Amino acid sequence: MLNIFSSFTKRFWHQLFVSGFAGLFALQSYAVVFQAEDYSYYYDTTTGNAGGQYRSDNVDIEYTNDPAGGTYNVGWIDTNEWLVYPNLVIPSNGSYTIKMRVVSPTGATASVDLNGGAIQLGDMVIPAAGNWTQWTTVTKTVTLNAGTYNLGVFSKSSNWNFNWIEVAANSNLPTAYSGYTGVYPGYTLKLDERFDYFNAAIWKKGDGAVGNESICRFQPQGVQVVNGNLELVVRNEYVPGSYSYDHQAEKAPYNYSCGELRTVTSKRIKYGRIETRMKAPSRTVATGYVSSLFTYKHEGSPREWEEIDVELEGGRPDKFQANLIYGVNVADWNGTRQWGAWEHKIDIAPADQWRVYAIEWTPTGIKWFVDGTLVKTLNQDWLDCNPSCVAPQVMYTPVPNDLTELMMNFWIPNDGIQNVFGGNKAGNVYPMKTQYDWVRIYSLNSHPLTNW
Repeated sequence: MLNIFSSFTKRFWHQLFVSGFAGLFALQSYAVVFQAEDYSYYYDTTTGNAGGQYRSDNVDIEYTNDPAGGTYNVGWIDTNEWLVYPNLVIPSNGSYTIKMRVVSPTGATASVDLNGGAIQLGDMVIPAAGNWTQWTTVTKTVTLNAGTYNLGVFSKSSNWNFNWIEVAANSNLPTAYSGYTGVYPGYTLKLDERFDYFNAAIWKKGDGAVGNESICRFQPQGVQVVNGNLELVVRNEYVPGSYSYDHQAEKAPYNYSCGELRTVTSKRIKYGRIETRMKAPSRTVATGYVSSLFTYKHEGSPREWEEIDVELEGGRPDKFQANLIYGVNVADWNGTRQWGAWEHKIDIAPADQWRVYAIEWTPTGIKWFVDGTLVKTLNQDWLDCNPSCVAPQVMYTPVPNDLTELMMNFWIPNDGIQNVFGGNKAGNVYPMKTQYDWVRIYSLNSHPLTNW
């Protein structure tokens, strides 16, 4: 049964700074807190207030035992119950953190939304405390547009208590370029990876190699997190032959080790925006290498090769390469040429300085950005053989449309390809490294990622 109440909402604004320039406003800090018991709309599966406190409707309210404070909490929460808090004012487009103060002895899940579920903000996973006294604050980072909303909390499981919910502006954007906001209409931030530690829930280290093009084997020591940066490292060291779980095959010995990082199987992506701030090794100590950020899938029946790349090369230290690679039932890169050579080397000035690279991937096309500037676009109609194919393309090329891994790797080319791809290794000084300051993954709102 749905009931409607007018209730006092506890809302707190903190340090709103207004600049001296007419019409320009800068948000220093903003937070709004709704006490759980101050809802205006609700749905409850049982009749009566089991806690007997504060209100006389069907929502169960009790005095709280949360040591962090508050007078009441909502309890006896069951699956499919929900609460709505109106007049959530978001003053500007940007990144916000949602916090919920909760407790559950067994663990539970709630979801948060805006305007009756029209905008889904995702799940809040409540850990199992083993009792009703060890309250915790669960958080989630979201991207919101300015406006006034109804904030909803939906219970996806039972056996949890709820004290309050807060929506707060984030002021700690990553280091990027002048004017960076981290906000893109139509996209929602899902991962803000700062590499403060190695997060095994998101990432795994590669153990294979780059086909026949590379002379190094991906090894665990080639991936390290140091002082808030991910470092992928190439070393001149012997790697004995061993089984590769990535390739499901035995690998021969190598004389160099290198590094690769990829998302775990449960964290694959399909469409969205991917950003990283990365820096290639200095050209004074590295002349032959490939460092990258890319999506990758090479599996299934038929076996589709789907890949979208950002690649930096030692032989072209002032360029980056934007690629789309596609093929069906092909064993190597050469076999993909019949679907087109969608590769473009783009001048960007020094790649051995920190730069922000981004890929926007939608069902109708792909865009590449460097430091916020659009540098390349591939639309689906450009990939079609219309009115006819242009060599080497002889086959229709689709925009990738499957779940893929997100990967980063750093490797050195063999002697046969180094003069056309990667660069001559003669000037390499080992160990050498590519650095990544952060990675951000955004979901495309029209095709949301459900596994993040």
